[in-house]
Amino acid sequence: MRTVRWLVFTGLFVMVVGETGGLGAAEPLCLNEPKEDLQCMPGPKTLEERLETLEQKQRDSDRLRELDQQREDRLAKEALVVGADQNGVFLRSANRAFELRFAGYAQVDGRFFFGDTTQSNVTNTFEVRRFRPILRGTLYRYISFKLMPDFGQGQVRLMDGYIGFDYWPALRLRAGKFKPPVSLERLQSSADTMFIERGLTENLVPNRDIGVQLYGDLIEAHLAYQVGVFNGVRDDTSSTGGSITGFDSNNDKDYMVRLFAKPFLGTDVEWLQELQAGVSGTWGRDNFTPSNFRTPATGSDSITFFLYRGGVRASGVRYRISPQAYYAWGPLGVLGEYVLNAQDLRTSGGTEKRLTNRAWQVAVSYVLTGERASFNGVQPRRPFNPAQGAWGAVEIAARYQELLVDRKAFPEFADSATSARKARVWTVGINWHLARRIKIMLNFEHGVFDGGAPNNKNFEQENALLTRFQVGW
Repeated sequence: MRTVRWLVFTGLFVMVVGETGGLGAAEPLCLNEPKEDLQCMPGPKTLEERLETLEQKQRDSDRLRELDQQREDRLAKEALVVGADQNGVFLRSANRAFELRFAGYAQVDGRFFFGDTTQSNVTNTFEVRRFRPILRGTLYRYISFKLMPDFGQGQVRLMDGYIGFDYWPALRLRAGKFKPPVSLERLQSSADTMFIERGLTENLVPNRDIGVQLYGDLIEAHLAYQVGVFNGVRDDTSSTGGSITGFDSNNDKDYMVRLFAKPFLGTDVEWLQELQAGVSGTWGRDNFTPSNFRTPATGSDSITFFLYRGGVRASGVRYRISPQAYYAWGPLGVLGEYVLNAQDLRTSGGTEKRLTNRAWQVAVSYVLTGERASFNGVQPRRPFNPAQGAWGAVEIAARYQELLVDRKAFPEFADSATSARKARVWTVGINWHLARRIKIMLNFEHGVFDGGAPNNKNFEQENALLTRFQVGW
């Protein structure tokens, strides 16, 4: 039996060796054809060749996996991220090079005048004071834009519409319609102010204007600057005339500059870190009808306590200077500013004078529930949720303000029997912040005036109760 097994094994071995030509190099296998038509096929690969083939396949497989991973990474970078936070709803690329953000706020106000207020243009009313959807975006990481219309007060108008180039923090560019860099309180968002309406200083500064501005932060954000060229608008408006287009009424422009410092930002002096102060100035030539003065300085229903005579027009240089400051420490917030406005005017009879009007205000707020006061508004630690015992934040505020009319305005440019020489206004308020930019506000405003009535009497006093319900998103 063993002999038979050995013979079979030997025969198989001889057959294999005969077919392969031994264990050496593989020889070609040739078809049994005439010599001139001889065709050959490659023989079996050597062990080294087979190993090389396997290694090549492994390299190809690794490369395919690498390409797949790169493709997945690229798709991940290109994927859109959708979300929402306290600043609105956003849609952006994963690498943040592109972003679209939708936000906005709505305010429903009530104005109720009582006492001896008898002006015919003043009514007790509720109104949609502002309804402003906001669309912001970033393109290619360094190009930005903002679009903010307003549907409040029964009007449709563009409040902000601009584009920006933001490559260097120290040198940025903005072009379009936006707030000029003049008044500190005007630069604060209407959704974040201490009071329902801004102060008397707004009678002497622009609202919005169309122009180009360079701005940036220097010295590790301790100093901010803005330099701009604008069409030039009437005080407390966004226009040069009776419309709200903002188109220029002459070939001259207004030049504006502002410096604002935060000297203690990031230092160990904690109680001074939020001290901010600066100054702004404007210069230009204008030829439109000047604005009258009123209180509240903004809004649809206000008491007009100073009126220019018919036919009075701006006839030359106008400049403004405004020192300003803001301070916060814990729950305490303080805002103060002063505005000087000098304007060359001409009457219909040809009389020309430069009138210099002044206004100033100091406002103080305190958050009773302990949250930090901020120029950007109070953010409750515990947003409104009664089921969890959370009621938001409560803030109280008080303000004193004055506006002084140049005495040279009388009698050529204004009638002392209908226009006051001076206004003094006190405002107190309480604000219930249910959440970030969601609040209920209640203000009481009392104003007294020097002059402004026949027989050298004083203009009627102002007593007004203002309410606001605000939602921001």
